[in-house]
Amino acid sequence: MRLAHITDLHFGAEEPAVVAGLRADLIAQAPDRLLVGGDLTMRARDDQFRAAVDLLGSVGRPWTCVPGNHDLPLDRPARAFDPLGAYRQFVDQEPEPTVRDGGLLLLGLSSPRPYLWKGGRIDGAQLARIGSDLAGAADLKILMLHHPVFRSEQRPDEALVHGAGDTLRAAAAAGVDVILCGHDHVAAQAGLSGMIGLMSGTACSWRVRADESQSWTMLDLDGADLRLTVRHWLDGAFRPARTTHWRRTSDGWHA
Repeated sequence: MRLAHITDLHFGAEEPAVVAGLRADLIAQAPDRLLVGGDLTMRARDDQFRAAVDLLGSVGRPWTCVPGNHDLPLDRPARAFDPLGAYRQFVDQEPEPTVRDGGLLLLGLSSPRPYLWKGGRIDGAQLARIGSDLAGAADLKILMLHHPVFRSEQRPDEALVHGAGDTLRAAAAAGVDVILCGHDHVAAQAGLSGMIGLMSGTACSWRVRADESQSWTMLDLDGADLRLTVRHWLDGAFRPARTTHWRRTSDGWHA
């Protein structure tokens, strides 16, 4: 099983050359599915959503997405009355998808809130869905949200999603293997109570952080082995920067 985690595309602040390079690299690496962690847009404008969806569709692979805080209107009435209206119109009617595809079982949760400026929250109903929607056996169980549940070494002072601790406990109880997130625009991994926390950088915008270039992460599952390869934009193309090997044991995943 090969999956691609891309996040924080930020159309409206994209770099055209990086967009073209991202498309070419995703096509070349041929993942079974794209997992898109939100912030498709910069300001939730119709044309920005269209551009993001055009890119994702052009790769020719199935893709699954959750919204980020930038996918809610910033300064329009819709932020209060229909914050995910444009997202539902252009991206997916279901902002919290469940995917069962071969050995993959995935739940996406919508963490942005209109009353939080840029932060996110996971509430009690969403915690319950972790337990119900991720029940049962699977080769790989993934929980995906936009806001981080762990802190990166590069940006240790950034806030976690509200409810991060409860989210980790619910995910561990459900047997989740990998938690995907973004928001901080850096690539990072962490062991989380036997699970793997994975954060990818901004995929194709100029809004890079901590002196890191744009990036996405490839997940390759082979039995009890999971290989995570971070692919960074360097010298006009996305190239493998580092690979971490994780192995599933009786007490969870270990690098």
